[in-house]
Amino acid sequence: MKRKIDIVRAITTFQVVLDLGSFSKAADQLGIVVSAVSKQVSELEKHFGCQLLHRTTRAMNLTAEGEHYLEQFNLIVDALENLEGRADINQHTIAGHLRISAPPNAEQLGITRLIGEFLHQHPAVKITLILLNRYINLVEEGIDLAIRVHELSDSRLIARNFTELNVLYVASPDYLAKYGTPQHPKELTKHNCIIDSSIRTPCRWRYFEDNNERHVNVTGTIEVNYGNITAEYSAAGHGIAFLPDFLVQDYINNGELVSILEPFQMPATPVSLVYTANRMQNPVLSEMVRHLLSNKPKRIT
Repeated sequence: MKRKIDIVRAITTFQVVLDLGSFSKAADQLGIVVSAVSKQVSELEKHFGCQLLHRTTRAMNLTAEGEHYLEQFNLIVDALENLEGRADINQHTIAGHLRISAPPNAEQLGITRLIGEFLHQHPAVKITLILLNRYINLVEEGIDLAIRVHELSDSRLIARNFTELNVLYVASPDYLAKYGTPQHPKELTKHNCIIDSSIRTPCRWRYFEDNNERHVNVTGTIEVNYGNITAEYSAAGHGIAFLPDFLVQDYINNGELVSILEPFQMPATPVSLVYTANRMQNPVLSEMVRHLLSNKPKRIT
């Protein structure tokens, strides 16, 4: 049993090193010396009989084996954290401070309501909710939990699926009557597209064809960093928009917008709860994630 506990500690150290990209920064955060961090990572490699990191004086990168083991480590520590968090909850009052980031339309994702319910259940918890239309580095900005739309590209982060949504091409009937309805996404280059600058590639719109994701570069006379306003401009006839379904569904229901290019619609996009491995020891975060997942909607509409 002692050996297993040491392995868990080494795994956590390994994850912190990856999160921060530095042995010295990991040592500072963990409150140990750099040599102890290096020793724990080396022991982990020795235990599993493979090299997990390529280390040089200038950089470090995961090996192929490291990529595989990191995914498994995340699952192991996640399971242990849930068990430890539940034991802590049974014995103590949950108290602490969480910093949570979410997109500005978090209320339509159901996030703000669920956070409010959590605060009623745990009045000793303090929440800082940061609504931002930009990508956040969780480690650098001290974020405990982020709500993110789209696939997670960083394997060093842990993502738990909250729900999913579809992203639709929409335009007003008046705009389509005046300028015509595009039959293929490539024709969007001839249309005025309303650019939502809050997403990471605002002028590079995605579509699905022949079982593959493809892209088209678009332009337009309006650029705004808020999805609700993008939908409003499109409904007013200013151009074509590419937005999550929950932002445009009311407009579609009352006839102010229509969905176009439906044969090229992308598969459903995940909405995830994202956090770093080293934050998993926080029982407040554990309980918040558990609360959100146990009350998650089946689908955002």
